[in-house]
Amino acid sequence: MTVSATPRQRWFVFGAALVGAAVAAGFGAAALRFVLDAATEILLGSVIHLEPVDDGLWHAPAGPLPNRSALLLPLLVAAGMFAATTLSRLGGPTVNGTDGVINAVNTRELSGLTARGAAAKLAGTAVTLGSGGSGGTEGPVVQVTASLGAAITRRLGLSRAQARVVVVAALSAGVGALFQVPIAGGVLGAELLRRRGGDWRLIGYTVPTALLGFGVFIGLYGYHPMFGVADLGALWDPVAAAVLALIGLGCAVLARLYVWTFHRVGRLLEPARKRPGITAAAAGAAVGTVGIFVPMALGTGYGVATLGLSPSSVAALPLWLLAVLPLVKIGATAVTLHAGGVGGVFGPAMVIGATAGALGWRLAVEAGVQPGPVAACTLAGLAACLGAAVRAPLAAIVFAGEVAGYLLPPPGLVVAVVIATVFTGGITVFPSQESDRTTRRSPQLVVSVMLKTVVSRKRTGTSRTAVGFQPRRRNLSDSSGEGCPMEPEATHGLPDLTDLPLEDLLGDSRPEVSRALHTALRRRAAVGIVFAGHSSGGAA
Repeated sequence: MTVSATPRQRWFVFGAALVGAAVAAGFGAAALRFVLDAATEILLGSVIHLEPVDDGLWHAPAGPLPNRSALLLPLLVAAGMFAATTLSRLGGPTVNGTDGVINAVNTRELSGLTARGAAAKLAGTAVTLGSGGSGGTEGPVVQVTASLGAAITRRLGLSRAQARVVVVAALSAGVGALFQVPIAGGVLGAELLRRRGGDWRLIGYTVPTALLGFGVFIGLYGYHPMFGVADLGALWDPVAAAVLALIGLGCAVLARLYVWTFHRVGRLLEPARKRPGITAAAAGAAVGTVGIFVPMALGTGYGVATLGLSPSSVAALPLWLLAVLPLVKIGATAVTLHAGGVGGVFGPAMVIGATAGALGWRLAVEAGVQPGPVAACTLAGLAACLGAAVRAPLAAIVFAGEVAGYLLPPPGLVVAVVIATVFTGGITVFPSQESDRTTRRSPQLVVSVMLKTVVSRKRTGTSRTAVGFQPRRRNLSDSSGEGCPMEPEATHGLPDLTDLPLEDLLGDSRPEVSRALHTALRRRAAVGIVFAGHSSGGAA
C-alpha cells in the first residue's frame, strides 16, 4: 500500500485482506482435513482396524490389539515422526504451532509465518497424526491459516497493526471452519492471545471472518456438527448440575496435570532434540508401543469424544479404559509433540476432558445417581479441560455447544467450565499468552521505551528522514538478553523506568523525565512510536 493512499483506500485494502484471509483459511482447513483423512486411512488404517464414527471421525479398538500386525505399530509411528522432523526442516525457520503464532501476533513479528512453512506443517501433520502420533489439528490449522493470512498482508503492504488483525482473523476462520464452530472460532481468536480475558476489540473482525471461512469449508464438505446433534437434557437439573460441577473439578486436576506434564516433558527432551531424527524415531516407537495396549490414545482421538455422546457406547467401554485413557493421552501427546511430531495441544485437551466427563457419568450411574444425559457430562468435561488448559473458557463453552448442534449450552456446563478455570489459576499450555502483569505494566513500558528512544537519538545523532526513525526490535522469544523487549539496540545501558509508577515518572520530583517525555511526544512521528494514553491506566 502506498503512503499516498487515502483513508478510504486503506480501509478497502484492509477489508480485501480480511476477505482473502477468510477464503484462504476455508481452503486451508479443507486441505488439512483432506490430507489427514487420506494419510490416516493409508498409514494407520493399514495396521489396525479403524471403526468409522462419523464423517471424518474414527476410533481405534477399545482393548489391546490382538493381531500380529499390531507389532508394526511402533515402526509406523517412528517412521511418521522421523518424516515429520525432515519436513519441518524443509519448511525453513518458521514459527512453531499455536504458541508460536500467539508469540508472533503479540510481538507483531510475523515474518516467520510463511507459505512454505504452512506447506511443511500440512505435510508434517499428515504423517504424524496419520501414522498414529498423538496430537490435535488446531495447531496445524492455526499455523497454516495464519501463515496464509500473513502472506496476504505482505502482498498488500499492510501496516503491522492491520497485519496483526488479519492474522488473528485468519486463524479464527481456520479453527471455526475445521471444527465447524464459526462463533467459537471467532471468540477463540480474541481470547487466545491473553491468559485472562481477551482482546475483545478483535471480535468484530474475527467472527465475520470465521463465518466466511466456515462458508467456504461447508461448501466443500457440507455442514454437520462435529459430534452430531446430541440430547443435552433439561435446561436446569440440580442433581445433574452437581454432577457437572464435580466433573469440572476433576477436569481442573487433569488440566493442571496436562499442562505440567507437557512443559516438563519438553524440558526433559530438550537435550535430546539436538539429534532430532533419532529422538523422533525413538519417541514414535515408544508411543506406538503404548498404542498396542491403549490404541484409543493414537491419532487425534476425536472419534473417542464422539462415543462419549452415546449412552450405549459409554456403557460398553471398559471402566478401566475410561480411567486410564486421559492419563495415557497426556503422556503420548507430550512425547509426540516435544520429540518432533507435528500436531496441536488443543485437540488432546478436548479428548482428555470428554473422556473424564464420560467417566463421571459412568461412576454416577454406578452409584445410583441420575446424572442426566451422558452427552451433557461428556461435553462439560470437554469444555472444562479445554478452557482451563488454553485459558479460553468462553470459547470453550461456545465450542462445546456448537460441536453438538447447540448455540446455548446448559447452565451446568458453564458452571463446570467456571470451576475448572478458577481452580487452575493462571496455568496455560501456551506460554506466549500475555499475562496480567504485562498488561498492567504496559503504560510504564511504553513511556520507558519513548524516553530511552529520545535519549538514544540524542546520543547517536540520528537525523530525521521522510520515513522516520525505525528502531530495531528484539524478538520476545530470545531470552538471552535483558531489558525491555521493545527497546532499540542503542538504549542498552540506559536506566530502565518500566518498574516506576506513572505518578513517579510524571511527578515534579523528576523534571528531567517530564522534559524528555514532552520531547518524545513532540517527536513521536519521527521516532515511529505511538504513545499509549495513561489517564485511565491502560494501553491504547
